[in-house]
Amino acid sequence: MHRKKIFRPVLIGLFAALLIIGVGSTFAQSRNDKKKARAFIEQGDKAFRQKNFREAADAYGQAVVLVPKDSYGHFWKANSHYFLKEYDAAERAFVLAMNQGFKAVEIYKTRWYLYYDQKNFDAALVDVQKGIQVEPKNITLLLGLGDIYYQKKSYPEALEAFQKALLLTPKDGDIYYYIARVHTAMGSLKEQGTSADEAIKKNTKYVGEAYYLLADALDRQKNFNPSIDAYQRAIAAKPDTYQAYRNLANLYHRQNRLTEAIDLSKKALIAFPLDGGIYTDLSWFYSLADRPAEAVGAAQTATKILPNQSMGFTNLCRAFNETKQYQQAIVACNSALKLSPKDGETNFYLGRANDFLKRTDEATRFYKLAVVGLVEFTMNNPEYSDGFYLLGNAYFADNQRDRAVEAFRRSVELSPSFVKARSNLGTILVLQKNKAGAMEQYNYLLAQDPALAAKLKVEIDKL
Repeated sequence: MHRKKIFRPVLIGLFAALLIIGVGSTFAQSRNDKKKARAFIEQGDKAFRQKNFREAADAYGQAVVLVPKDSYGHFWKANSHYFLKEYDAAERAFVLAMNQGFKAVEIYKTRWYLYYDQKNFDAALVDVQKGIQVEPKNITLLLGLGDIYYQKKSYPEALEAFQKALLLTPKDGDIYYYIARVHTAMGSLKEQGTSADEAIKKNTKYVGEAYYLLADALDRQKNFNPSIDAYQRAIAAKPDTYQAYRNLANLYHRQNRLTEAIDLSKKALIAFPLDGGIYTDLSWFYSLADRPAEAVGAAQTATKILPNQSMGFTNLCRAFNETKQYQQAIVACNSALKLSPKDGETNFYLGRANDFLKRTDEATRFYKLAVVGLVEFTMNNPEYSDGFYLLGNAYFADNQRDRAVEAFRRSVELSPSFVKARSNLGTILVLQKNKAGAMEQYNYLLAQDPALAAKLKVEIDKL
């Protein structure tokens, strides 16, 4: 909008000058000039069809110099400049075409792309709406209307436009995909999944994207097995669907399928070899899988790629604790806290490093800071089981056992297969002499992780 305000007075002045030139040249035009102009038009048409837009723009330009009132030449000159991304020249040529009498609806049907590409969605909207007034059943314009409203975050209006288009072409899978995207933006999970599924059934060209939206809807509705299948299909159809890798890996993690989470993350790194977020996730999965040395390596790579993000350093601190490199853990945690001073998870790992080094006062201080930070984190992320797992650990370290039990219970409610949360919950219940509660966790662990179950059983038998 700001560019348009600056540009408009210049455009008006230029157009006025061209009108003066045009009036003077009208009488001077000879039959020979018109013949030459027609030859240039034909040359421009041929070049445009061959997608040689520079040659086309030059040819149309020479034609309108000879015959300034040739609206056809101005119109196609405008389109040539558009494809060359010469937007100001394109806009001037569209104005000239309009003022020389070129059919207005054809200009509306074309010029909105120019405004859209410049993110001038208000101007694009005006052109599309004017075009629809003349051609109310024009599918391209209706889809353009939906897309513009989507970009303006006017989601109900976008949905209405796409649904009107769908009434005209009910078997168009792409429109179902567009509708699924709108439902995603509106937070309508059920409709998102239904529309994405319909897009797939109707052979949308956005197969990978549609499977991703289907998987995302199923995942967030806790319909995990179909979600896993849809994520896998999304990746197979479109291997660069970045978020599908990360979402699926985290879904595997929540189901305690850590080897699959690790393997998928490694596969993701083939497509995105320098992605620090994937390395950060991978470090967490390695830690949960009791592979601390590999957790260190992944976290170190994450910090090199993302030196200004704290999470890689936090994961490195945890991994150094697991490999008993406590001084290195403290250095890594301090690096994380410089970037995120109140982070509860980092303070917990820093407390643990000091605990192992017998610095009791320091450890106590950091554990209390960890509780404060993780309480805030879980309040802001109430559906994230890992957060409650970490909060349970912090409460336990801070000798708040009842609250630790509550946090671990919430963690396993959100992720029933989170075996480390169940193991820690069982351990605290043993300390509270709650044998029945501890046995409940043992029985679950026995099917999921016999090694952790055996460790817990040893403690239960001491009661």
